[in-house]
Amino acid sequence: MVNEYYNGSAAVGTGTKMARDEYIEFVIVEKTSSASLAALTFGDTNDATSLLQGVFKFDQATLDLALSNAGIQQFLPGTILVVKGADLGSQQLGYSPGTGSWSIELTAGQGAVDHSERLINGNITIGNNGDVVWISSSNPPSRNSDTSGLIHAIGHDSAPGLVATTVSTAFGTENILNSTITSGRSVSNVGNSTESLQLTVGGTRGVANGGGNSTWINGLRGGSLSAVPEPSRGLLILTGILVITCQRRRIGGQHV
Repeated sequence: MVNEYYNGSAAVGTGTKMARDEYIEFVIVEKTSSASLAALTFGDTNDATSLLQGVFKFDQATLDLALSNAGIQQFLPGTILVVKGADLGSQQLGYSPGTGSWSIELTAGQGAVDHSERLINGNITIGNNGDVVWISSSNPPSRNSDTSGLIHAIGHDSAPGLVATTVSTAFGTENILNSTITSGRSVSNVGNSTESLQLTVGGTRGVANGGGNSTWINGLRGGSLSAVPEPSRGLLILTGILVITCQRRRIGGQHV
């Protein structure tokens, strides 16, 4: 699910096709492999929310590295996945749900890249007047009005265009905020799987958005922690066996 997006003011980063100071945040709601994520596309629309504008995909090798760092095979429910512009720092791949590190940050042009097809060849730049940020099973959409593969989307527009109207019909009117926005603000979901969108100054990149959103995401995580391997457990058991063995040997020695 798309959980938040931030409207910046910088130009598009060279070779990245995304505004340098903007970001999009997703929440993973079920166990998902890197291959499954890499098979999806995501992007935004034009300011009129009438046409798809930019189309990106996740880089599977980068996702595999994050999973390897965590020592698990799939991303767990409650994971937050951020795609960000070049001015927002280096990639953050220290994913480790077992120790409380639930977010990954991918930099445009590295861990998240413009789709190689050029059917839709715009940049991801959040518009003041309107925008819809979407994720799709189409790889890529067949044309700039193709919404058939949309899995989820949120947006803002005080006069919704074709894509925004389609999203409202498919996912609910709560998925489109009836507003324009200015630079320095994000559109954030403070609800759960049923959106409650609001404008937030500065944004909350890489963490839950507070209120019902935090409760929902923490609930997703609580249900998945049992699946996280605990590599230290075997070491603790082995250490306990060694301690008991040593104690027995010392006790036995005292009787000799």
